[in-house]
Amino acid sequence: MENQPTLDIVMLSTFNRDAGGRETWLYNFLPELAKLKYFNTIRLFGFKRPDQENFTEAIQQLDPKIEGRQQIFPILLEKEKSKLPTVFAMFKEFKKFVRLSNHVPNHVMAMGILELWMVLKLKRYNNVKKIVWLRSIFSHEKAYRIPKPIRSLFLKYEISMLKKAHVVLGNGDDIKNFYASHGIKVKVVKNGVAMARWALPEIPLKDTIHIAYVGRLSQVKGIEDYLSLIEKVKTGSRAKQFTFHIVGNNDSYAEQVDSLVQKGYVVNHNMIPNNDLPKFMEKIDVCVALTYASETGGGGGTSNAMMEQMAAGRIILAWNNRIFDQYLNTDNAYLAEQYNVTELESQLLAIIHDKTLAKQKAYKALKTIEPYSYSLNVAKFLAALK
Repeated sequence: MENQPTLDIVMLSTFNRDAGGRETWLYNFLPELAKLKYFNTIRLFGFKRPDQENFTEAIQQLDPKIEGRQQIFPILLEKEKSKLPTVFAMFKEFKKFVRLSNHVPNHVMAMGILELWMVLKLKRYNNVKKIVWLRSIFSHEKAYRIPKPIRSLFLKYEISMLKKAHVVLGNGDDIKNFYASHGIKVKVVKNGVAMARWALPEIPLKDTIHIAYVGRLSQVKGIEDYLSLIEKVKTGSRAKQFTFHIVGNNDSYAEQVDSLVQKGYVVNHNMIPNNDLPKFMEKIDVCVALTYASETGGGGGTSNAMMEQMAAGRIILAWNNRIFDQYLNTDNAYLAEQYNVTELESQLLAIIHDKTLAKQKAYKALKTIEPYSYSLNVAKFLAALK
């Protein structure tokens, strides 16, 4: 056991399973990784504020404890009072912890650009094999927050950090292609899906079609276009044939969402616990995937939520962009030109006009996603380290 490698994972997260796609991945990836007994120990670093729930016990329960031996050690750093942005508050506590610890791992994996920045700043990791796993194109995702004159400098700094990593992983071909143009070699390890968990009854497709947006309410994920779609459809002649749902929250959009709720245009579920999502999804016919692919504000990689919705046999309505064309095409989904709300509406109407075709597309989406398991996700991860 002593000759086995050790791994530190650094993730700007509270480890709340309901928080988003990275956490969904984490809760499925960790137990699969531990089962293989490749690493002697896996230390997982996260961060929480005092008013946030502690999820270390939930992470500990993922440990299979083969032969009674613990492999997964969650370390949720905490700062009682700090006016610093979360990334800097975590770094400050992370630095203190690492300085006091005698443990030096063989590998350290940063779960994004911000986490890589932390790792590169700590001398303890100077001679440690550094891995970064990208789930988006960072400079695109944050572009709307970065003043245009300094975006190119921001990207140069991002690239300079990536060049210091020994292994760069990405969960989508679009990530690989983007960073290749900047001299960074990215090994693609696509997301996995817990297929058995999402084995649901066939979509209802009754007289009223139920459509859902599931995820963080953010500009880059297309929430503004979804709200526009709701207003457009519900003020049209086919309003009664559609019921719209929102699962997720963000104070920035609370007023807009509440206005549509008051008009009876949408059902707002706020956050639904991850464990309850499959049951909720049984009544949903259509799921939207509207993340932008754009240098001025967009994401990248592949969506955990969309893959789960495909596995659930739901109809997918998505943008026809480089993010979604990794899995979707006109045979297994309804696609619209990015930013074109009128085309989104037309695709919804197409579902009503030919429900048999809609069910066929949903089935083909399910078959498309079947090969993507978490055991394969872990196997490809380990192969990429060699």
